[in-house]
Amino acid sequence: MLKRKLLTYALISGLSFSMGSSFVHADVTKLRLAVETTPGDPLNIMLASFRDTLQSSAEEEVELEFFEGGALGSESDLIQLLRAEQVQVLPIGSDIVELDSNFAIFDMPFMFADKQTARDALDGELGELLADSLREKSGLEVLAFGELGFRIISNSRRPINTPEDLSGLKLRTPGSATRILAFEMLGAAPTPMSLGEVYIALRQGVLDGQENPLSVLEEFSLYEVQDYVSLTNHVYTPITLTMSANSYAELSPDMQEHVISAAQEGAYQTRQLSDTSDAELVEAFTSAGVAVNQPDLASFQTASVPIREAIAERLDAVFWEQAQNILEPR
Repeated sequence: MLKRKLLTYALISGLSFSMGSSFVHADVTKLRLAVETTPGDPLNIMLASFRDTLQSSAEEEVELEFFEGGALGSESDLIQLLRAEQVQVLPIGSDIVELDSNFAIFDMPFMFADKQTARDALDGELGELLADSLREKSGLEVLAFGELGFRIISNSRRPINTPEDLSGLKLRTPGSATRILAFEMLGAAPTPMSLGEVYIALRQGVLDGQENPLSVLEEFSLYEVQDYVSLTNHVYTPITLTMSANSYAELSPDMQEHVISAAQEGAYQTRQLSDTSDAELVEAFTSAGVAVNQPDLASFQTASVPIREAIAERLDAVFWEQAQNILEPR
């Protein structure tokens, strides 16, 4: 832990030295973009699409630096760099809850019936509500919401058909306290771990399984060390493409339009990927010898009622009331 903190400090110090006090120089806007994952992963695809679209539309008005594959650290490290304004644009998955507890709404099981319902909510009033909350709590601007998608459970011990099948399983989860709470209430033994460490932990038996969208199983080759994939679709995870609100405010109105348009294109690309890849990946995993099953979702939905209630207690009361009115209009 100390080593990671020292590394992050060194990165911030070094980047501060190289960036100076502002990233807007004369008529050129210089932006540093960073992502933890490698090409092919939805987070990476969203940021790469943002980069390419912005470069094409703004041309010589913008200079972009692009760091991928954890070149500047883990997602937690990158969040620190973003808040220090040493990275200007960052796509964030589940770890967004570390910046704003109201994003724990995405840790509530079965909040969204399908992808389109979640997309419509994020492109509408719920997205505006979350963007306002993140700006107020963390000083970050939401540029667009992309898609990691619905999460499933994989493991090396048994198919997951009902919540009882989770009993005692050591499952990797993100560091979100509410995601950990949810799996504890379902009887599993959730184990937060950096995504880059999961493959070795699964192979060595330190973990029994993990939960992620199907695309992550493919990108990180996790299916190679898992015998069972259970299509629980228990929570929907967006990609929140973020920028420091101060940095965003420094942009000219014209550049802001370029940035938002590029972010929306990145979001579109991740949603397209999600739609095309899920069915293909189920077939690919089955062909690779992984047993893919459809659980009894009704039993999971029943078990999730007290979980949603427990998570709701951790949200701002006003936010939760507004979110409920949006998602369940009376």
